Amino acid sequence: MARWSEATDEVDYDPADDFDEPERRRRSGKVTFLLTILALAVLGYGVVRVLSLENNVFLIGAMTLTPFVVAGAVVLTLLTLFLRRWALGLAVLVVTLSLASLLGPRLLAEEQPAAKGPHLRIMAANLHLGLADARTLVDLVRRQKVDVLAMPELTPTAVAALDNAGLANLLPYRVFDDRPGGDGSGIASKLPLRQIVLVEESTLSQPSTVVDLPGNDDLELTAVHVQPPLTDTDARTWRTELGELPKSTPNKRPRILAGDFNATLDHVAFRNLIDHGYADAGEETGEGLLATWSSWPTGPPLTIDHIVADARCAISSYAVYDLPNSDHKAIMAEVILP
Repeated sequence: MARWSEATDEVDYDPADDFDEPERRRRSGKVTFLLTILALAVLGYGVVRVLSLENNVFLIGAMTLTPFVVAGAVVLTLLTLFLRRWALGLAVLVVTLSLASLLGPRLLAEEQPAAKGPHLRIMAANLHLGLADARTLVDLVRRQKVDVLAMPELTPTAVAALDNAGLANLLPYRVFDDRPGGDGSGIASKLPLRQIVLVEESTLSQPSTVVDLPGNDDLELTAVHVQPPLTDTDARTWRTELGELPKSTPNKRPRILAGDFNATLDHVAFRNLIDHGYADAGEETGEGLLATWSSWPTGPPLTIDHIVADARCAISSYAVYDLPNSDHKAIMAEVILP
């Protein structure tokens, strides 16, 4: 009797498979090469930032992008791990965590000193060549009950517009060095002011005053406007001017610096200033990543405007407000004096 058995399935052989494998390897190699280049770029950036090596205008500009680099590094870490490039993924993860740890304090409110002195509401607003909307700014001063207002890029035209909008009625005391263009600056206050000299010489006007408070609680305040580091020469001036801003005086009157520093907390020159007995209001309140400047699409959102107070002061609040017709936002902090 004949026996039948089922024939085994034959596997089709396609000679093209022999050519697909090298092609897949080439593609995989290209992906690995691209990921390696990106990982090295992140690593190099991390080294410059962690070791504070921004010694030229390019690196100074690059340091402003740290929050964006961290976001990109997170995406790169996830991508390398998803594609099973384990060594690259681990290396990028370490750099990402290192950079993220530098940003972390800007998102967490710090415990404040037990200051029991007067409360002052300080605002700083770069007027962008005097073009900022005067009525909006005066409305902000009124609604937010601002005590002292620092205004970089104050022009004669802006002074007239602000007074027409009612600034002189709200903040009658003033130390103004208004100039055409972006060189001027000024301070307006509810409280009496006495002009003093704390910044000997700078490219842009940076007036200083004593704010006369009742009793012995006077305050020194400087309207800051540091030369932006747009060229190598400007970068040297920028670094020098940041270094020459008034230092904190622990045994004397408290000082506040408010305005446009053209620097972020990722710049060592600005961090060195903070280390001289100051506290950044945004960082102290967990709002240190709120952007204060942008000329998008030509410039990304950056945090270059600051209110920096004597570390003996407490910062009870901090906020950022839109300011039409200016590339900067207005910033405000409530400061409690020691």
